[in-house]
Amino acid sequence: MSFDRKIDQVCTHHVVEEALFFNPDRVIVKPLRPISNSASVRVRLNGVANVTPAGVRVPAVGKGSIPGPYSIQAGVNDSLSIAVDNGAVQTVTAAAGKVISAASLARDLSSKISGASFSVTKRGQVQAKTSTRGKAARLIFPSSTLGPILGLTPDRVYRGQQTVPSWSLVTDPNTLADRPARLIVFDSPINGTNDYVEISYTTLRQECRRCEGVGIENDWRYDRRFGEVVKARNAELLVQEVLKITYTDKGSNPFHTWYGTGLLEAIGKKVTNQGLLQNLILNDVQDAFKRWQSIKKQQEKIQDVTDEEYPFRLLVVNLEVDPQDPTIIFVNALVQNRSDSPIQVTRGLQLPVPLEV
Repeated sequence: MSFDRKIDQVCTHHVVEEALFFNPDRVIVKPLRPISNSASVRVRLNGVANVTPAGVRVPAVGKGSIPGPYSIQAGVNDSLSIAVDNGAVQTVTAAAGKVISAASLARDLSSKISGASFSVTKRGQVQAKTSTRGKAARLIFPSSTLGPILGLTPDRVYRGQQTVPSWSLVTDPNTLADRPARLIVFDSPINGTNDYVEISYTTLRQECRRCEGVGIENDWRYDRRFGEVVKARNAELLVQEVLKITYTDKGSNPFHTWYGTGLLEAIGKKVTNQGLLQNLILNDVQDAFKRWQSIKKQQEKIQDVTDEEYPFRLLVVNLEVDPQDPTIIFVNALVQNRSDSPIQVTRGLQLPVPLEV
């Protein structure tokens, strides 16, 4: 069974990491394309921080200055007091021992204190971190017997911060009503004058630069599970091969000058007889189909060709002009494979000027 890279993909109209600078006010960012789905917007600052609509908020962190291991005596220096946010002071008793590692002590304290968790720094110091984030987060270590052992400053207030302000989407009034642009507006100015953002979002089909508004992009992709190229087989392969030979300009491949059709040139010609144009295109597509059928027969001599992928018969080819937009022409073909399954192939083309009939 043969296969090909699947190149005919339905476009997601997804813009990925569009790099933009702030306006002079350092508050507003204007995407290059309209945002069609607010839930699809992802913002990164300076290529590092992911910024949610709530901004970037960090917890309060209180760190001891003395690294472990620690010698803790029961009833002597095993008591630690801590106040988290606006809550009451919590006093807990740590497990005693002559050689208590920093990691063991951090796990013990985390299991006994609510609203904060303990961990170990790279230098082996014990540190506490609040569950809440932002300016409301707060840590205080009142005087206790274990505090001096860890190197905690008594009654010092550790506060959380909002390092990046929150943002929201605001419609730009100076845009078209049918495709309004939306601005990303931060609640306060960004501090850095050279800061930039990378924005990912879904845009409108008619504004998409990936597919140029046609809804289909011709590029292969990789599956998310194994990272392998997505492949077209059987009937899907037949459709892709028919589309490729039909919409390739004949002679554009210098090594295979027979490959392709004159379809794109034919539909752009000024003709006075629509029936004549239909016949020209029909004969051209039929000839290309027969040439490709001949190639598949030769392929069968050295490789398995399934009945689903074999181009057995071209049943119908016709043109339809879009009733709403005369510059758009739909080319419809009905292909039958060797398993007697009819397959509809349709593709729209847009001309630079209306088709003359």
